[in-house]
Amino acid sequence: MYDPTLNYEAHFFISGRDGSPAATELSGIDSIDLGYDNSANVVEPLGSRLGVTTVGQAVSQKVSFSRSLIYNDPVLNFTGESEVMKGSFNYDNNASYGFESGYLNSYSVNCAVGSVPRVNASFTVYDEMKSGSNASGTTNTNIFIPTQGSITATCDDSSTNRVIGFDYSLNLKKIPYYTIGSETPVEVKHLNPIQYSASVQLEVDDTFLKSGFSFLDANRENKTVSFSIKGRDGTTLQDLTIPKASLISEQLNSSADGALKLTLNYIGHS
Repeated sequence: MYDPTLNYEAHFFISGRDGSPAATELSGIDSIDLGYDNSANVVEPLGSRLGVTTVGQAVSQKVSFSRSLIYNDPVLNFTGESEVMKGSFNYDNNASYGFESGYLNSYSVNCAVGSVPRVNASFTVYDEMKSGSNASGTTNTNIFIPTQGSITATCDDSSTNRVIGFDYSLNLKKIPYYTIGSETPVEVKHLNPIQYSASVQLEVDDTFLKSGFSFLDANRENKTVSFSIKGRDGTTLQDLTIPKASLISEQLNSSADGALKLTLNYIGHS
């Protein structure tokens, strides 16, 4: 009766609302958070010592998770204008809690020497999250563990200086539209552009900081910034790019107990 639900008994499934991509279990998850938050107002009417609790605004429902990037990541399929995710958290054999209208807000990847690449993703859910909603499907059995030798980064000075890590992220804007009498949006609009950012860490051999005014150059959006993550057998797990990349800042760090390091910060949009 009071037995806990352990990690190996819990599963998180996702799929496209139209069935593409097909329902599959996300592997490599370290943590997942599902929840909702209601904004409430307490009204104090005249002639009464008691208050009345009323709804302040639409329910805020979020899903976020952190996982190891150990196979081709299906989450990036939801960055487009019309891509909607179904999902469910399943446990205790037949219990499930899920949704059918999740929209990606943010996605980030971290890679560093000596560690497995990590992914963080956050979704906003606009339909009702409820028990019994089930998006279960197949369990992915094709696991490809990346090694640092199978990860490549292409940016300023990456060909002659040692890349020791990078952080990549994108953010999307979604606006829901409600009507009177509806608890869920009648439409969710995707607002372009998608905003990208990346921070790349190099150990310095022959590079120097650019001019502090180089950002004012008219050709600043012609940078090539891309990252490729492969499994140890060469299988491509993820290709990441920053469209119209601009180098916006650099930091050079030198200390008595380490090599000279340079951090490059980029932004982009599409």
